[in-house]
Amino acid sequence: MWKEIVEGNECGLMVNSLDLKEIAKAIEYLLEHPEERKRMGESGRRAVEEKYNWEREGEKLLELYEELLGS
Repeated sequence: MWKEIVEGNECGLMVNSLDLKEIAKAIEYLLEHPEERKRMGESGRRAVEEKYNWEREGEKLLELYEELLGS
């Protein structure tokens, strides 16, 4: 699920959380690419504002309830 969110919104890098070398490599990449880091941050913010917030999730939940109730 996380991979789909992160890669789908282009808002970060996916790494194996148990692989310290992979984590370090990702951190190095972000330090060496400030424009990419900024772009990913902006994409993440946009995703939260547009998709992953309680207002939007509430709308989806109400739509599901209406569908289940046949309204």
